[in-house]
Amino acid sequence: MRTRSGQIILLLVFILVVLTSFVLLNVDIFTSVREKTQIQHGGDAAAIAAANKQGQILNEIGRLNIEHLVAAARDETNECRRIVLEQRRLALLEPVEALRLANKAAKKNGMEERPEFAAILQRHVNDIRTVYCAGANGAGAPYPEPFPGAWVAYAAAISSVISEGLATGPDNLEFYDSLSGHLLLNRQFYHAIAGKDWCWFFFNSKNLLDDYSKYTDWAPLPVERENPLDNSEVFSLHVVSRKIAFKSVFTTEEIMELVKRYSDETLTEEEIAKSHLLADQEETWFFFDMGSWRQWFNGLSLADDEYGYEFPIVGEIKDEYNVRGCAAVCRCVGENRTVAVESTSKFHWSAAAKPFGCVEDFEGRTSVVTALNSLVVPAFTDTRLVALDAVGGAHLATADYDWVTHIRDHLGAYMENGPRYGSSCYYCAQLVTWERASFRREGSIWLKFNSHTCHRPIGGGPSGHGGTSHGH
Repeated sequence: MRTRSGQIILLLVFILVVLTSFVLLNVDIFTSVREKTQIQHGGDAAAIAAANKQGQILNEIGRLNIEHLVAAARDETNECRRIVLEQRRLALLEPVEALRLANKAAKKNGMEERPEFAAILQRHVNDIRTVYCAGANGAGAPYPEPFPGAWVAYAAAISSVISEGLATGPDNLEFYDSLSGHLLLNRQFYHAIAGKDWCWFFFNSKNLLDDYSKYTDWAPLPVERENPLDNSEVFSLHVVSRKIAFKSVFTTEEIMELVKRYSDETLTEEEIAKSHLLADQEETWFFFDMGSWRQWFNGLSLADDEYGYEFPIVGEIKDEYNVRGCAAVCRCVGENRTVAVESTSKFHWSAAAKPFGCVEDFEGRTSVVTALNSLVVPAFTDTRLVALDAVGGAHLATADYDWVTHIRDHLGAYMENGPRYGSSCYYCAQLVTWERASFRREGSIWLKFNSHTCHRPIGGGPSGHGGTSHGH
């Protein structure tokens, strides 16, 4: 009888352990889902807040373009100079305010401060105060100020946001010295190694697996380049100031129409004809940078996709909205501790949003905002979440602290001495794997027999990160 009682007790204990494990597992699943949802909401809210601010800034720059047009027609030289200075300040400093608004939105949605986001920006602030400001002081750095005192004000603006603690990171920073155009500067290359995504190599560097032998085979990394300095590196508006005779771009009738459409003022043909400033080739006007404000969808695929793979989209993109332009990409990170297996995991979410608007061209047709000879006008009326593929950004332009550290601190040493064995850097570890001839041979053999099965993946970002590449 005692034996049977002991067996019953053991059975009850076993059942209790199973039930407890089941409860803990369900708690972990619920916590994980809740955490992921919260991070997604935080990233989405941050991106929308920042993009909404971008639209407001563009509208103000456009309004000032029209104000400038009226002042130039009346040859008010000092007023024209004041307006251009204000536009330069808006383009450089106000997008930093968009980051502040994104940060507040993320915090309102429960996101906690992440020191790694602040570390990236603080490091860049130090660069602004040393390298950029050195150029302003005549020391020869390649960064001329867009207006007097610009770099000091710029560094102070970013520092002010950092001081509040960052709960979201700007994932499409565009540093003036950003590097691009090299496979080692493409994060997808490293993710393809980690996941043995041989099809990625098939589509992006077909012969690399067969032709590569060791790290000395790589072409040199590109030299740092200077981007146009009209824009903030944080949530760039992608506008450009051009010195041009306005009357060489627009006819008298078009000038009169612009002023009538976007202001309460009116200009006469006589005023336009007599104006010296409208014919002055040294007068500065703000236009959309057409390298960025370009078509992104051609009806089946992304317009700049060299392979032309179909882009999954529901419904129709109206022509007046089919433009890349500027956007805000925000990254949020959260941690979830599981009770059942006693581990901690990180969740990443990157969301993109952009301001939208449309104009009537000079023929009266509804069109994209660039249709008025790419002149910036106050035309932005809406902000929407968009697919990450619908926006752009430099390869270094990311809130991924490990990636920035790899590019800035590790990649140069790899190019000189080869991979860093035993490194805790995720990207360095992939380069160790890449150097193994057996790894590359495995991929080459797989593609030899299976390349016909390769197709472009549809959906989220790289392994370990959330976000939506092809649609929200």
